[in-house]
Amino acid sequence: MESIPLTIMAGSDHAPGHLPESSSDLHSLSTFYKGAEVKVGETPLISLMIEQIAKSRGFGPITIAGPADVYAPLDLKATLVDTNGSVATNLKAALDHHLKTHRDQPMALLAYDVLMSSDDLDELADIYKEDDPCAVWVPLVKKPDRRDELGAFGWKPTYRIAPAKGEAPINILPGHLGVLQLEAMRLPILYELLNLAYATRNYPVATRKKVMVRSVIGQLLLDDLRAICSFRVPRLTASVITNGLRIAAHLRKGDLTIPDLEKAIGGIFLRHDSPLKQSGRGVRHPIVDILRLAEDIDTQEEAAHLNHPSGS
Repeated sequence: MESIPLTIMAGSDHAPGHLPESSSDLHSLSTFYKGAEVKVGETPLISLMIEQIAKSRGFGPITIAGPADVYAPLDLKATLVDTNGSVATNLKAALDHHLKTHRDQPMALLAYDVLMSSDDLDELADIYKEDDPCAVWVPLVKKPDRRDELGAFGWKPTYRIAPAKGEAPINILPGHLGVLQLEAMRLPILYELLNLAYATRNYPVATRKKVMVRSVIGQLLLDDLRAICSFRVPRLTASVITNGLRIAAHLRKGDLTIPDLEKAIGGIFLRHDSPLKQSGRGVRHPIVDILRLAEDIDTQEEAAHLNHPSGS
């Protein structure tokens, strides 16, 4: 398998992540550009990230999507896409760059506040190879039975998901790396919902559902009206809203399965005419044990416990 071009999303929405009331002993990180401003010793976090990605065999070349005035002075060994808007604006800039430079290849996206080792990245690349080809590949992290294994990250919100129908649900943490086949995706929906997902991160499922439905339904109805005027079948509103509500309902009841989630995510983000979707190679959510993948840095306590990653 060829190495997958990887973009680190390193912009900022200039707002600290919401912390639940149960985490009153934690303190939000007040920095705007964690990749540059959070350090391990004297080394910026993003420098260590690039060092580990460069050592891995599965990912590269490396691109940074973030403000040039912040990251250019660090003299990083990566291509820099100068962007500093909303999450959607930064993502569009990153995807546009990928389409110009690596159009025929999948694209890996990585949050700028997740410090994995090269060994972690190699393991993820091997797991991806088992699922390739697929349109959307986002691993989920199995939460350890003992909270202390997560240390300062133990407060992170979890979801109850069963690996398959008939199996017992397990506690899952969201991962912060994904691999996308852009030609298979409804990119405007991706931009809008990612913006909302980022803004409501760490909030309960019910709150996130209300915000997302209220925010996107008007645009979806407008897009479907355009489809009708163009003599095309209107599908967006029903597909996106129905599948989004289905995920929220199953999460609330605690009976969501990985296949259910994959099907629903495909109904939201994948083009109806995508060959990968039609062939059943749409969305894959493998469950992994790589804790660093779930350890995004939202608090001062998490930043203080960062260590240099081990790896080959």
